[in-house]
Amino acid sequence: MPELPEVETVKNILLPLIKDRTITKVEVFYDRLVQSNLNDFKNNLINKKFINLDRYGKFLFFRLSDNYTLISHLRMEGKYRYTNKDFRIKSTNAIFYLDNGYSLSYDDTRKFGLMYLCKNEEVKNLEFIKKLGIEANKITLSDFSYLKNKLNKNKKIKELLLDQTIMAGIGNIYADEILYASKINPNRLGKSLNDDEIKNIIINAKIILDRAIALGGSTIHSFHPQEGVDGKFQESLMCYGKEGEICPNCGTHFHKIFIGGRGTTFCPNCQIDYNYKKAIGITGPIGSGKTTLLNHLKDLGYTIYNSDEIVHNLYKEGYIKNKLSRILHTNFDYEDLKSREIVRNILITNKEKKKEVEDYIYPILENYLLNEISKNDLIAIEVPLLFKAHFEYMFKKIFVIKLNKEKQISNLNNRHINEEKMMKLNNDYSYNKNNLDVVIIENNGDLEAFLKNFDNLLNNN
Repeated sequence: MPELPEVETVKNILLPLIKDRTITKVEVFYDRLVQSNLNDFKNNLINKKFINLDRYGKFLFFRLSDNYTLISHLRMEGKYRYTNKDFRIKSTNAIFYLDNGYSLSYDDTRKFGLMYLCKNEEVKNLEFIKKLGIEANKITLSDFSYLKNKLNKNKKIKELLLDQTIMAGIGNIYADEILYASKINPNRLGKSLNDDEIKNIIINAKIILDRAIALGGSTIHSFHPQEGVDGKFQESLMCYGKEGEICPNCGTHFHKIFIGGRGTTFCPNCQIDYNYKKAIGITGPIGSGKTTLLNHLKDLGYTIYNSDEIVHNLYKEGYIKNKLSRILHTNFDYEDLKSREIVRNILITNKEKKKEVEDYIYPILENYLLNEISKNDLIAIEVPLLFKAHFEYMFKKIFVIKLNKEKQISNLNNRHINEEKMMKLNNDYSYNKNNLDVVIIENNGDLEAFLKNFDNLLNNN
């Protein structure tokens, strides 16, 4: 749907073309386009001159001679076509013929647009106009109290940004972009926002909308501001429509959910939903004692999940086996030891293929874990490559196990694991030392001391 920047672009394109031009004839091919009296609409427009063209929110206001205003809303796919060719295309809903031999056609494939003709003094009293909120690109920090009051509702912030009675002009594209820039999860309730978050919405709404206007809006799917004219802001979109792609800020995959029936893209790590940030995470290099710690948490009453076991079960799924076989260019059968060995060698020697596999499997694992977290309040999860997968946002505490190389090799030998291959796979392991949720625990001594130390850290952090 054309949003504020796209409608502003349409206004800027049309005004110099139609200003001072007189309407000589009007044809309406889809009667429901016109929300005022249809006969009056067609008759009263004859011999009216275009004086000016204004915009408020997503509405266009064609200012005409004799004190008339033609109001237009493009809705999903409406567009204007200015041409000297006298022809109607399949999507044409109306044509305004002008005194210079040109015509202004309104084309709308989905026929959701609307027009309304009235006297200038009647505009502000129209119900669908007077209920509009402040323009989203005009809001400033001086409007903080207004916006704080409007957003103080038990509704999700994404829905509130789309509410035209609060801020006029924001649609799905710019709501996602504003929330991403403000680091606010779209599921957050409006009433949960603090003052700084509301100020960030105000600041980022103006920055993003002004930049989009300067670049001619976003040309998304079938919307174009004018035949042969494309906006450029879609090349600068940071978040919208990027499901599955990598967040440029943190490397997490963008998620897509539906809020109020609208597709919503966000970064779960930059835009944390604190309802999910409640699990205990365990990570560390291969052979560090992660499973030992996980089983200890089970004894303490936690519901536990081992990510490696989850992934190994996923590998047995037919659609996943087929996908990985295509990625690796070999028949992948996890239940076949020979096939498993071939795949392991590929992952050790081919970094590109390893990344492809991870980019495919991590989001599947992520969705699985989020589903389990939503069902459990006392939950612990072992994730060997927790930070590489960017799963940090799921955990209120992340226990990072550290040990020296001698102890690690000893642990691997005790498990009869090929030390050399495991150490190569271990090259990808790392953790974020600056993450405030990280708790370091060393495992260089005996088991009893290790678990006792863990219990102290669990209770004191």
